[in-house]
Amino acid sequence: MPGVTDKAPKKETFEDHQRKVEEAVRALESGQLGLEESLEQYEAGMTALKKCYEILNQIEKRIEVLVQQKDGSLGARPLQPESETPGRKKP
Repeated sequence: MPGVTDKAPKKETFEDHQRKVEEAVRALESGQLGLEESLEQYEAGMTALKKCYEILNQIEKRIEVLVQQKDGSLGARPLQPESETPGRKKP
């Protein structure tokens, strides 16, 4: 068909989901919504927030930290959250 492109749908980014969370919060804080609308905004915000956490978890798994080896060379190791760093006590 002329004029039709085979573009894949745009993948939503972390920032897209974050914007949805912020919009839901603003709508809820406005005090202008009825009960049903409030519930819909709450659900939309929670869904977007869950997506934000999923994206952050995926990115965290991809991050590697450069570490100096005993021989002086640099090597990479997966990033460990502070709570999982060996020798570090949890507060």
